[in-house]
Parts: sequence; C-alpha cells; structure tokens
Amino acid sequence: MRYILKVYILTLLLLFQAQAAVNGQTKIKLTGTLLENIEMTIGKSGKKEIIKKFPYIFYVDKSELPVRLSFRSKNYQYDNINVPRRAMDERGHVYEVKREGESPSSETPVIVKRDGPSGGKSRTAVDWTRGVNVVPSTGKHSENTFALIIANEEYELVAPVAMANFDGEVFKAYCEKTLGLAGHQIKYYPNATYGKMKRAFREIRDIAEAFEGKINLIIYYAGHGIPDNASKDAFLMPIDADGTDVGVCYSLKNLYKEIESLHLNQCVVFMDACFSGAKRDGDMIVAARGVAIKAKEEKPKSATVVFSATSDEEAAYSYKDENHGLFTYCLLKKLQESKGDVTLGDLADYLSKNVRQKSIVINGKKQTPTISPSDDISQTWQDMKLTR
Repeated sequence: MRYILKVYILTLLLLFQAQAAVNGQTKIKLTGTLLENIEMTIGKSGKKEIIKKFPYIFYVDKSELPVRLSFRSKNYQYDNINVPRRAMDERGHVYEVKREGESPSSETPVIVKRDGPSGGKSRTAVDWTRGVNVVPSTGKHSENTFALIIANEEYELVAPVAMANFDGEVFKAYCEKTLGLAGHQIKYYPNATYGKMKRAFREIRDIAEAFEGKINLIIYYAGHGIPDNASKDAFLMPIDADGTDVGVCYSLKNLYKEIESLHLNQCVVFMDACFSGAKRDGDMIVAARGVAIKAKEEKPKSATVVFSATSDEEAAYSYKDENHGLFTYCLLKKLQESKGDVTLGDLADYLSKNVRQKSIVINGKKQTPTISPSDDISQTWQDMKLTR
C-alpha cells in the first residue's frame, strides 16, 4: 500500500500573492491521504503538532529553513521530509510516503508535470474541494468488509490511462469515510506491476482464509484491459505489460475463479476498464492491432456481482472536466448522493442510465456499462448493498 504526502512550500513573496501572512514566516501546506492522526515533529526544536485532517497548514520562521519534518502514527511509518530554503516552483514538492514494511523511498523531490504524458492537464493531487471529490463522512464502521483497489495509470510501455490514479485515490476515500472501512481493511495499489497485482490478490486470499470466508469484499480496478487475440479471453493489464503478451497480465477468468474459491459472504467488483484493446480516448493500446476486439464474456461465480464500464467493443472513456474516468465519476456521484446507502439494483440502474447518457453528450461515443451477477444470486443481488 502506498500513499502520497505532498508538501507545498510558499516563499514570503508567494505568500503576499496568496494571502496575508506573518512577516518573516513561510507557510507550509501538507496534503495527502490521512488514515489516522499523525504526529509531526518540526526540526531541531522538536515542536510537535497533531495532524487530524488534510490539508494541514502551519508556519515556520524563514530563518529556520531548511527544516526536517518527521511523522509518526499508530499503524504507519513515514519518511522524513526535508523542507528546503526555497521552493523549486509554485507547485512545491511531492514526496512518497510508504507503509511500514516497504522499502524506504528516496527523499529526492519528485515534481509532477503539468502536462501529463496523455496530453491532458495533470495535477499534483486530488482537489478534495470540488465535485465528487467531496467525500461524505458517515461515521459508519464496517468491520467485516475489505477492499482491494488497483489504479493503473502510469504504464511503462504503452499509453497511460488518464486520471486512473485519481479514480483509485478518491474511491479509496469513499471506502474509508463513507462506507466505514478502516485503513487496514483497504489494500491500495496505485500503478501495480504484475508482481504487485499477484501480491494484492494473495493478500486478499490470506485475509479471507483467516476469516474463514465470512467477509464482504469490494474490488475496484481502473486501468487498461486487454483481450487475447487467439482465445478472446479478457485480462487486466499491469503497468509493466506492453499489451502483446497476456502471459504477464492477470486473467479475468482466473480472478473470478479465485473469488469463488474464497467462499465469501459477497463480492462486488467495479472495473473502469474495457477489454477491447482500446484506450480511454478510443484509440488502440497496441497500434498494430488497428481494430477493437470483442472479448469473451466471463461469468462471475458464487455471491459476486461485477459492474463493468463497457459492453462489447466499446472503450471506457474519461470525463476530463471532472478528472475521472466517466464510469468512476458516475459511481462516485451515486455514492456521494446516497452516502453509500444504496442497493446494488439502484446503483446498477443509475450507472446504466448516467454513463450511457453522459458518454453521448460529453464524448460523442457510446459507452454502455455491463452488470453481471452470478447465477447463485440472480434473484437476490439487487437488494444487496456494498456493506452489510
């Protein structure tokens, strides 16, 4: 699991442009993913502050820079951050913060470019103040529900999936704040390689076995899907795959078999991906293919319902003005309006109608979500909810 903690460092000059500030001080703004209260220690003075929500703003005397910020919380370990004497530019610096047990990252700052590789305008972080990114907090606690979230945007060998990381990060926030899952109940993998995807599903298997299957599972995937040319089988595509070798991709058929073997109370799968070989803009992932392929439809087993972004040879399009995939935007919108208290039947109706209508209006292309319940729950799935 991996989290991004972003630090904006504004010099005195920039402060005067933004808002009034105490003379001689520098404003520091922290944003990121907050799973629990974080204790921050500031520099050699050892001054401590408790971060209870993001964004978090504090001030230090300009004379104290550079200053080191250290972070700790009950269940997570964070890298230190060195705040330099002046910012590299107005966007500040982006640092990686990783979960305990993962290898520590370098403290070298990483600047996220304004113009992403997809040609669209990228941002350094989710804007939590607008649209579906305003996540309602319900105070709910869902102790027997777990979530696996894979958001693959930054592909190494093919075109990226624009805004997939935003999709995953905001869906994760809905799992936490709206559906009531604690941090340890969510396995979050942004930009997952084949090895990480296998590890992610292995983690879920370990959890299910520990609970003897008596859990509810939510799986969310945003990224490329790819069909096998010969068999027409559908595959989830890791970021280190190139779209020509499904041997290093994750089989949808195998995923459904894996879910069936866990004997879960229920499983709900959301896939903001298409399996025609197309990208979010409708072009082909592998240019040599030329045309979209209709992947073989896979039927989920056991108590599983699958919500897919598309049908047949369609592409899963983005909603650029909202910085999300169109399917994910509609999913988040319904969770926001209902505060997560929605039946799967109502959610299916909402997605089918709104994705289809918005795709024609916004993108000028057809996109028709597919809802696939297993035969075991064909008569009952519409009354089910994401947590119970």
